[in-house]
Amino acid sequence: MYKRIFLDTNPIIYLVENQQPYADKVLDFIVQGLDDKSEFYTSTITDAEFLVKPYSKNDLQSIELYREFLSKIGVLKCFVTEQIAEKAAKIRTKYPSIKLGDSIQLAASMDCECDCFYTNDSQLNQVTEANVVYLDQI
Repeated sequence: MYKRIFLDTNPIIYLVENQQPYADKVLDFIVQGLDDKSEFYTSTITDAEFLVKPYSKNDLQSIELYREFLSKIGVLKCFVTEQIAEKAAKIRTKYPSIKLGDSIQLAASMDCECDCFYTNDSQLNQVTEANVVYLDQI
C-alpha cells in the first residue's frame, strides 16, 4: 500500500454523499490505508470544491459530515502556497487540458510528498509526475 495518500475531491464526495457504487470502493481503499498506517492528505482546494453543493442547498448536515470525515481519519491539509501555485502552472503548461483546480491538487500532492494521488478523474492519466491511482484500479 501507500504511505502518503492524497485524496482528490471526487472520492471524498462519493464517500460523504454515499454515492454508489463508488462510495464502497473509496471506503475499502481508506480502510486498507488505515490498516497499513498510511497518512491521508488533501488540500484546501478540496474544501472549496466540496462545500459548493452543501452551501448552495444550505445543507449544514453534509458540511458537518465532511468535516467529521476529515477529522476522524486524520486527513492532513496541504495549504496552497506560492510554491504549489508555481508547480500547478508548470503542470498546466505541460498538460494544457488539465483544469486549474486539478493542477493545484496534483501540485499539492507533490509538495506534500504523497506517493499516491487517489481520484476518479480519468483525464489525469496523462500526468507522469504523480502516481495517479483510480478508484477502479484498486
